[in-house]
Amino acid sequence: MRLIDAITNLYKKQVDNAFIELNKCAKPGGIVFVGDSITDFFRLNEFFHGAYVINRGISGDTTDGVLNRLSQSVFELSPSKVFLLIGTNDIGDNKSEDYIIGNISEIIGRIQEQCPEARIYLQSVYPVSKAKDRKIKRFIVGRRNNEKICRVNEGLKRIAQEKGVVYIDVYSRLIDETGNLKSEYTVEGLHLTVEGYRVCADVLRPYVFENIC
Repeated sequence: MRLIDAITNLYKKQVDNAFIELNKCAKPGGIVFVGDSITDFFRLNEFFHGAYVINRGISGDTTDGVLNRLSQSVFELSPSKVFLLIGTNDIGDNKSEDYIIGNISEIIGRIQEQCPEARIYLQSVYPVSKAKDRKIKRFIVGRRNNEKICRVNEGLKRIAQEKGVVYIDVYSRLIDETGNLKSEYTVEGLHLTVEGYRVCADVLRPYVFENIC
């Protein structure tokens, strides 16, 4: 089996088997985090004690993938809040900024249509590192660069305002003085260490617990 076929099969199992089955047990009104591996690896329940959080991150996912799985990842859960973080893999695939921003705008629009009571929080795409550091794996970072990420984030900030959702700037809290993802916050230039996630959690916590009794 080719690697791409194996990845596709794992993706389908996650969405068609795991998520659908887990949704049967989920309580409505939860807080859903949707995204790629950055979300998938986020230990939400350990960082946000007292909040009912549901992780719907899938490693390797893209804006197209999220669009295709909104029913299983968001709509069926009837959430009170949705935290969206997606786009880094689109950038890694060299998709255009307009394509990425347009897809994210469509994701938000569909959630607003299907879950009108849900509060949507749009996170900035997180930075990467291309620093000359032994831990940085350039083949993992790939085509991603912070210049393009910043341009995408500017677009996300704009559509958040247009659609009346909350934009959360996590990007600026993760970079060092050279503009790279801080070394202590990253495993290999893209994914985060626990310390990196702690910083993200500190940024997100006020929004997670906003209006929770």
